[in-house]
Formats: sequence, structure tokens, C-alpha cells
Amino acid sequence: MAMHTPRATPMALSIALAFIVGAEVHAAGQADAEAVTAPSAPSAADMLELNKVIVTGRGGSDTTKFQSSYSISTFSEKDLARKAPLSVAALLTQTPGVFAESSGGEVGNNVYSRGLPNDNYRYLPLLEDGLPVWEEGAGAFTNADLFFRLDATVRSAQIVRGGTASILANNAPGGSMNVITKKGTETFQGQVKLEAGDYDHLRTDFNLSGPLSEKVLFQLGGFLRTNNGLRDPGFQGNKGGQLRGGLTFKLDDGELFLGVRSLNDRNIFYTAMPMASPSRGLPGLSATEGTLVSSAFDGLAVPDGQGAFKQSFHLKDGIHTDTDTFTALYEKDLSPTLSIQNKFRRTAGSIDFNGLFSNGVDSAQSFLASGLGRLRAANPATVSAAYRVAGGDGRNLAPADLGNGLALTEGLWNTHVKLDNVINDFSVSKKLETGMGDHELTAGVYYSRFNQRQNWNWSDVLTEAVHQPRLLDVVGLNAAGGVTASLTRNGLLNLHTNLQEFHDHVRNLDYYLTDNWRLTKALRIDGGIRYHTVSKHGRIAQTVNKDLGDPATLADDSVAVFSGAFQPYTFKDEQAAWSVGANYEFSPSLSGFARAGRSFRITPEFAQWFNCCTPTENRIGMAEFGLKHASREYSAFVTAYHNNFPNLSFNTTSTVNGAQVTESASAAAKSVGLEAEFVWRPSTRFDVAFSGVLQKLKYSGFSGRGADGGAFNYTGNQIVRQPRAQASLRPAFHFGAGNAYDVFGEYRYTGKRYADVANTVALPAFGEIDLGFAAMINPRTRFQLLVTNLTDKVGVSEGNPRSGVILGGQQAVFQGRPNFGRHLRASIEYKF
Repeated sequence: MAMHTPRATPMALSIALAFIVGAEVHAAGQADAEAVTAPSAPSAADMLELNKVIVTGRGGSDTTKFQSSYSISTFSEKDLARKAPLSVAALLTQTPGVFAESSGGEVGNNVYSRGLPNDNYRYLPLLEDGLPVWEEGAGAFTNADLFFRLDATVRSAQIVRGGTASILANNAPGGSMNVITKKGTETFQGQVKLEAGDYDHLRTDFNLSGPLSEKVLFQLGGFLRTNNGLRDPGFQGNKGGQLRGGLTFKLDDGELFLGVRSLNDRNIFYTAMPMASPSRGLPGLSATEGTLVSSAFDGLAVPDGQGAFKQSFHLKDGIHTDTDTFTALYEKDLSPTLSIQNKFRRTAGSIDFNGLFSNGVDSAQSFLASGLGRLRAANPATVSAAYRVAGGDGRNLAPADLGNGLALTEGLWNTHVKLDNVINDFSVSKKLETGMGDHELTAGVYYSRFNQRQNWNWSDVLTEAVHQPRLLDVVGLNAAGGVTASLTRNGLLNLHTNLQEFHDHVRNLDYYLTDNWRLTKALRIDGGIRYHTVSKHGRIAQTVNKDLGDPATLADDSVAVFSGAFQPYTFKDEQAAWSVGANYEFSPSLSGFARAGRSFRITPEFAQWFNCCTPTENRIGMAEFGLKHASREYSAFVTAYHNNFPNLSFNTTSTVNGAQVTESASAAAKSVGLEAEFVWRPSTRFDVAFSGVLQKLKYSGFSGRGADGGAFNYTGNQIVRQPRAQASLRPAFHFGAGNAYDVFGEYRYTGKRYADVANTVALPAFGEIDLGFAAMINPRTRFQLLVTNLTDKVGVSEGNPRSGVILGGQQAVFQGRPNFGRHLRASIEYKF
């Protein structure tokens, strides 16, 4: 059964635009044609950006990547254009030591760093111009990537791995990702990019900047996009955009930037689905293009928490982020040796999360037999049971009529989050000249507070294992074939599997101090400390179970409803992080560094909601040393690291007797690894880049009891969902006059992983190939064609994620979230 039919119209549009522009250039004359050139060929050092000034992970004045004493990966605007990542996670796949799962879609993905065993952006915060896009970027349904989109207004990205991240950002033992945006310019300039893809993908990016006066500069840009999603659900899965504008005021010995960003975007979210194996889908449910997300689930009436069915589930809205962000950045030199800097941000709005989540898998025959027992108990006149399409024609379906003979219990999760966040970071820097070298001291105060209200309304539905499946009912029948009772209610099987309401008020107050000491021309030593205080208080709505009173169905016999009572909570803690490092330049082309530190992670608010998990993960020890080589022909950045996590929080959500249960345990883990980035450019016609990691990841202490009361001990097992080996190889060929044409590719290798901490569900290693072509049609116009997953390779990023992760349970049918199949995008960009 075909899952996907390529659509030629949007693609033809982009290709036609490219030829139209090319024809105009040709008609302008041969002299203009000779002027069609690409930028001059960069050296290998330039490609690895070892001479680039780093603004992430440091306090004080400018330092280049070559001079830095910590591991950092950088992505230029050119890198972003070639990679054309659809998500933040997709960009991070080229960062050694960082494992990103981008199979969830454009947002809501998981990012792991250097063996830290929890997902989301738990240990690697996402920053925009040095401040978090949202303070708690690993909270429930507040993933950092929900608050930000990559577009034409992004100038570059810098990813610190470990290192100094914990000193200059909160909760960052794994590092930090800082996206640097474009600001106003002293000359008028801009760019417009049109992109189309074979999944009804249409996108427009733009950015404009220039002077309003001699001392006031402006910037305006953003994107607008619609498509069906990389797995077609039968409706537009992604629709919306982002708009950003800012003013830069040139002051005497300083600068003030005021900017706003409005994000209103709807994104489909993909979860795990049944598969024949980790490398093969089921008939009618392609591993690379199939999805259980279906319009059949949209608009379904669900209980509202008060016992009535006055709420609808809007699956077509997907993850709807509607936020506005205001940013103010101020810096001023008070004297040649004294400067101040202040960064302020406020983010407010809402997230409405509507997603389908994998749950139980059973054979259609055994599920029906089990249901028949319950239906007979409810009405003794019941002699048989049958499936029916919910809201259909009433025709009975046999188990064999269901896709692949499977009955699936899928969760419809709606979570609405109303939120507000204020952040301010003030610092003072002082330069000192001493007889023992030059110091630059930076002292800062960081304040953040956020308020949020979360409403969870989750229910289970019954469906089948095919692409865009039907919603199903199970009905009991008497001897005459009449309906006696229904196990479900219009497809709903378990009502309010998780009904919650949380109110949270969180305040962070931090003090930090750093010293950058240039002892000699070749030797730089730096150190820093951060003292963190957190105060939380909130309340949790209480529920009771109630029979909603519909005699025609068993689904509403015991349903959670709000009681009207609330349980308050409070939490306070204080933690400290420190880091010390040094960088020595052996020669203009070779430098080495070493660093040690200790960090922490305050567990997000779900630790208080469910009285679970370790509320603070502290005493996280980190050490690393590395070498950097820079030359015109080849460059390298190699780092060895060792991390010790003695006090980690681990939790997962499982279904027990039709209700969602959070399982938790305390764990300890260790990781040791070797990260590498290389660039080799033997000629102006060819270059190849490589990034990768080899690492040993294990739990050094992990035991306890699961939800069923059984004991477990997973000490020594490989850390869940992270590979020991990961690599990206990126060759590129350049040809034509002035190297105006590029053919480039990427091979990504992901090693073997385990879906569960018991190491019973193995996720095999796999590799993917991307292939691209780019052409400078004229000095201002660039055309690009990109094919992702060229060979349509199947690889799974998670398996059975919400079914017995701690207990390591296995099912006859594997559930996994595979990568996306082969897709093609074309774009044309004009700069002026």
C-alpha cells in the first residue's frame, strides 16, 4: 500500500524560478555571465571556524575558538543554508558528543549530551543571544525547541559541550546551544528565500536590515510555512510562522538593542508506532512514511474534567505555540578597563499540545476476547462482541478486518500551558594589568521568574495498525445481533487517563564570577563559579473518580473529575557550580586545553507534582582535555572527556490498569568519550568534514523497584537511548567558474542503542545519506536542491518509550519511532 505520492507542483515552481532567474542573467549579456562567481574558497581553518570569535560560554572580552579552553562547535550562516535543518534537533546531529533525536517532527524532540541519561533539553539549554528562550526548557510540555524556530534571521549557532556552560547558564551540565540572531546593519541589505518540497511543503523566509538614521539601525525578518508533515496525516500538519524585528541604537561607547519576536506555529508530533522489527514496518504502515496520526481523531468530544463532554480534541492543531518575546540588550564601556552589560527578556503566551501517543498493542482477537468478558459481566445477555468504526454505518468488523490484525490503544494527549517568563542578566567586567599577566574579571547577577498553569486532559482511544487509521468501537451483541453495551464511547476507551491542573511559580536568583587570566601570550587560564538559588511554590488540583452515568457504555464507569480541592507545594534549594580551565598555544597552528568542573541540575516541576524523582541532581563532575590544529589544508578539534553523575533523576510514564502512572528511580552514571571534528581541504575543488564521538556510557548505580513492586538492578548497563558511536561525514565538490556549483553530501551513522534501561530492547545501528546540489545563478541568487535519507533507510530512535521503560517489558510487536523517509526540497534565495 503506497503511503506517499510525491507532488510535483511546488517542486516545479522552485525549479522554474531558478531557470527564470538564470535566463534573465544570460539575457543580460556575456559580461554579466562572467561575473557569476561564488565566494572565495575558505581554508580548512575557516571551515572549522577556529579563528572565529566565540560569544558563548565565556565572560569578558573576545576569545577565538582556537584560544578557548572548552569544547565548542559552531555553525555559520553558510552551514545553516547547506544543512537546511527543519528543526533545532536536526542541526545538532552534526555536533560530536550531542545525540539528537529529530524523528518527532519539527519540535518536541530529544537532545542528549555526553551520556547524561535524561532526554528533552534537560542538560543542554537553548539560548537566543545569550538568554534562555524559556527558563525551564525541559519541563513537561515546555521543550525548549517549542519556543524558537530557525529561519533567515539567524546569523550563526554555537554549541558548548560541558565546559563553562554551567557558569554562564542555569542547569547546563551538558553544555548550551546559543543561537545568534541578525541585528540592524549600516547599509540596506536583505534576503528572500522560497522553498518547496515533495510533501506539499511551501516556505518563505526573509530578512531586511539597514539604517533609519546615523545611529539607529533596524532589522525585520521571519518565515511562513505550510506542509503536510514528513509523514502525511491527511491534513496540513505544519502551518504558521515567526516574525522578528529589532532596533539597534548606537550610543557613545555602547549599544542598545530592542527586539520583539512573535511565534505562532502549529506542528504535527510523531510518536512510536507498531513495527515488524526495528528495521521494518508493517503492511500498510510504512516505517519511513506511515503514521497513526489521522483526521479520524480530530474534533472528538472528550470529557472536560467536570463530568461533561464539552471539550473537543483538536489533533489538527498539533503543538500550537503562540508566544511573544521582548528582548533588550545593553552594553557600555564606562572606561577603557570597565564595562557593563545587561540582557533582559520577557516571554509570554501559550502552548496547546495535541498529540497522539503510543500505548498498548494487542492482537485484535485477544483484545476482543478480553472485552467480551467485561461486556458479559455488564450485561449477561451479551453472547458475542464485534468491532465497529466509530461514528460509522454500524457494520460489524471481525478481528481480521483490522489493519495487521492488531488493536491499538493510543493516547490522545491534550495539554494547555499558559505561561510567562521574565529574565534579567546584569554583569560588570573589569580589566586588570598585573605583574603576572592580564586579568579580566566579570561579576554578574542573574534573575528569572516564571509562572505557568498547565491543564492535562488525556484519554485513550481504540484504533488499528495502518496508515491514517480508523477510530474503533467494541460492542457487545445479544443472540439476535442487537447491541447490549459498548466497551468504548465513540472510540474512547479509557477516559481521563491523566487529568491534571498545575499552578507553578518559580524564582531563580544566581550570582556568578569569572576570571580570564592571560598569563603569557601563549597561556590563558580561566575559572568561574555560579551560586544558584531556586524557590518554587504552587498547587495541584485534586481529583476523584466518578461514574458519568451512561448505561450504554462501560468507558465512563469510573472517570476522574476535579474535586475542587488543591494540594499546595513548596520547594527551595541552593547549589553551586564551578569550572577551571586553561589553553596553551604551542604554536600559531596548535593549541591544547584542559578543564575540570562540577555542576548541578534542578529537576523540573514534575518532581513536585508527582512527588517523584530526585529534586536536585548535584555533584556532577566533569573533566576534559583537547587539542586544536589550524592550517589552510586541514584542521582538527579533538576532545577527550569524562563525566560522573552520582545523583540522577529518572522517570517515565507507563499505563497500569488503564491509568497513567509515573515510575521513578534514582541512578548514578558515568561516561567517557573521545569527540572529534576534522576538516580536510586538499584543493579548492574538494573538501570533506567529519564529526563524531566514541564513548562508553553506563549506569554505575541503578537499582530500585518498579510500578509492579518488583526489584530491579541495572548497574553496568548502557545508558538508555544513546549510542556508543556516532559520526557525520560531509564531502563537497566545487566546480564551474569561481566554484559557482557545489555537490555535497552527508553520511550520518548512529550506533546501537537500547530502548530501555534493562537493555532488553536493542535499537540497531543505522546510517543515512543526504545529497545536495547548489548553484550560484548570479552573484545574488543561489539555488539549492536537497534530498534527505537518499536510500530511504529505516532507523529507530526510540522503542516502547511509554511501556515499561524501567521494567524492560517486551511485546510481540515492536513499537518504535523511526526516522523519516526520503524527501526532496528545493529552494531559491536572492540577496541584495
